[in-house]
Amino acid sequence: MAELNSAQTRAAEAAGGPQLILAGAGTGKTRTIVHRIGHLIAACGVAPHRILAVTFTNKAAAELKARLSLLIGDDGGGVTSGTFHSISLKFLRRYADALGYTRSFQVVDADDQKALVKRMLKNRNIATDRLHPSYMLSWIEHCKHAGMTPEQAPDSEWNGIRLHELYAQYQQELSQHERMDFSDLILNAARLMREHADVAVALRAGFDHVLVDEYQDTNPIQHEWLQLLCGEHRNLTVVGDDDQSIYGWRGADVSHILDFELSWRGAGIHRLEENYRSTGAILQLANVIICENADRHEKALKATREDGEKPEWKVCNDEYDEARQILGRIERWRSRGYPWCEMAILYRSNRQSLPLEQLFRESGIPYRIIGGVGFFERMEVKDVLAYWALLNRCGDVLQLLRICNRPKRGLGAMGQEQLAAILAASGMRAYEWLDLIAGGQAEGAAKKLVPLARLLVDVRQDMEAQADRGLNMVLEASGYLQSLSAMGELEAASRIENIRTLQDYIEISMAQGLTPVEFMDRASLLQSSEEMKGNAQDEENAVSMMSLHRAKGLEFDCVVLPGVEEGLLPHQRALDEGESGISEERRLLYVGVTRAREQLLLTSARQRRFFGEMHFPLPSRFIKKLPAEILQQESFAPLTIHAQPAPGGIAPGLQVCHPTFGEGMVLGMEGSGDAMRVTVQFRKVGIKQLMLKYAALQVV
Repeated sequence: MAELNSAQTRAAEAAGGPQLILAGAGTGKTRTIVHRIGHLIAACGVAPHRILAVTFTNKAAAELKARLSLLIGDDGGGVTSGTFHSISLKFLRRYADALGYTRSFQVVDADDQKALVKRMLKNRNIATDRLHPSYMLSWIEHCKHAGMTPEQAPDSEWNGIRLHELYAQYQQELSQHERMDFSDLILNAARLMREHADVAVALRAGFDHVLVDEYQDTNPIQHEWLQLLCGEHRNLTVVGDDDQSIYGWRGADVSHILDFELSWRGAGIHRLEENYRSTGAILQLANVIICENADRHEKALKATREDGEKPEWKVCNDEYDEARQILGRIERWRSRGYPWCEMAILYRSNRQSLPLEQLFRESGIPYRIIGGVGFFERMEVKDVLAYWALLNRCGDVLQLLRICNRPKRGLGAMGQEQLAAILAASGMRAYEWLDLIAGGQAEGAAKKLVPLARLLVDVRQDMEAQADRGLNMVLEASGYLQSLSAMGELEAASRIENIRTLQDYIEISMAQGLTPVEFMDRASLLQSSEEMKGNAQDEENAVSMMSLHRAKGLEFDCVVLPGVEEGLLPHQRALDEGESGISEERRLLYVGVTRAREQLLLTSARQRRFFGEMHFPLPSRFIKKLPAEILQQESFAPLTIHAQPAPGGIAPGLQVCHPTFGEGMVLGMEGSGDAMRVTVQFRKVGIKQLMLKYAALQVV
């Protein structure tokens, strides 16, 4: 216990019964859990094999076991540890027959799951662009996380399809094949204890103490699992932090940790507040941000390190200026001796990575995308690029084969093989061959593509007048955008966000004078795996880019949080949900801030292109009113927006043309008379501030 501070010691040595350990970011929660287990064995005489330690990930379980081995030796002393899923699997290996399964059942993998659902949908003549297998599986998983069997599932429909009926059939198919899926493990373990009293007694008798890590992330079925297992002896210790509950969108319920004292009467409460990770200045910002959440356990992180440098908030002109500012800061940190691997950029939405990836590649700074793929590696981005390349007469055979059946056009694997053979025999380029069959000269599988070929020819007539060279027109008319709706509302919205970001990028590139071939060359460079890492020889020695959700549990010397503005952080979907959504977004920002050990930069953009239009986001409500002693901000005078147009009809929001800089949009105006200045976002050269009297602007 000599290694622990006083709060950790009190938590580790707490008596039996329910105990809630509120462990703030960087306060040594794993150390406390391990020492509590050691205390139960050494001081309380609890047999190691009668202690159960439950984690959420295999990585966390391995770390817990390694630390137990260091503390008490003997490979962890025989303490039973593992994830909710692995412990549930052990229970089911002994008692699955009580639920009608054989004890030798197998756990179905993700590929077999999808194959099963695809077969079910095909047998019911349900096209995957009407109900996508991934959405079907995510809906079933959501039901299981909520503890609902097919009989208890809500009577839900999607595109006229009754989902709970498919859930029942899916479970029946799994049972016939003597399989369970991953989510079944916890649900069925809970059902064992819920429906079979003798099994519940036997399972409870196996453990005297149960400890749970990351308790704020529990979903309803995990919560019930713990209540059923610990309901009699009540020796349950949970460790977590309600301020880091950020997975509500996938079923986690923060009320479990907030209401722990109501669920477990007489529970002991322990607060770990001494932070060993971040500087005092970073912790001060984190505390100020999170204290605005009304529904939380009262606590504040306390620094054990020096104050350090004050976190900074930089307001940038647009997303590309934001990327340039971040690049400059990263290079400055590098010049001060920080290694690339100790720097991270954590964004709210994956679409934010595009300008960052582009500028990092051009500058040669090594980077890697963590927990996801680069922007140009995403399925929908590849699909849309294939459509656009064929439309602009620079697409190849592989791109045609990629989208020939997206959305469904009745071309299976054999049909696509026929297409490849026909194209090879023709000796023509893919777009030339499409022009040919648009006139009706098609046989066999090629007939299925005649409507697409004609669509491309039709859109091509008008695409020169479109800033995106026909991209949106072809995606709408082909039905591709509509087909994404089968993936479910959230998934479809995320993919459409990426498509619109690509559309914006195409418009900017075309305005800069790039040809479609040159644009595709640029995209190909960003697509290659080597370029995705910024040409890093050592993947580990690279700047990390990832979503904020992926960053939980990680830490870096230097952290950048881009897009801290209304609509991004907090995200628009959260704003639409109301206070509960906003509270989770605030917790997400708190998690991002507390990833930083020494250096922290937050950025916002004054304007951001989205869905082909220029948006002017407000600074995030989470930081906009923070004083300079907490969050350093460069002096920044906002533009004065005049309601009345200036001489010549110039007004904010209008499209104008400059004799040198070309076309652009008026962002704002300030001053008056001959001293009036106008700020314009030009397509080719970015933002310029000009004296209106001499600018020679013409309204387009």
